[in-house]
Amino acid sequence: MRDFLSRFLKDKDTILKSAVVIGFFMWNLLEGAVFENQYPKGMVALYPYAGWRFLIPILLILGGSWCHSVGIMLAFFIFFYVMDMEVTLEKWVPDKAIK
Repeated sequence: MRDFLSRFLKDKDTILKSAVVIGFFMWNLLEGAVFENQYPKGMVALYPYAGWRFLIPILLILGGSWCHSVGIMLAFFIFFYVMDMEVTLEKWVPDKAIK
């Protein structure tokens, strides 16, 4: 076990992958557990732009090609983001801000 931990901590790529997976897991846990949670204003403001919505699947492809666990966490993040955003835009953003 000690040998495994020493090899794990030496590999910076594994540490970075683990940190990203844990970060997205915590985000997904927070966003998935609360129905209609309010997102940060920056993410809400970017949603109406088509370029942002094209960037999201590209991010998923890049994350999935880097590590399958990162791809899975990104897929959950995107799912919660897109599903909640429709409700968020209607409830918490005035109509003038969207147009």
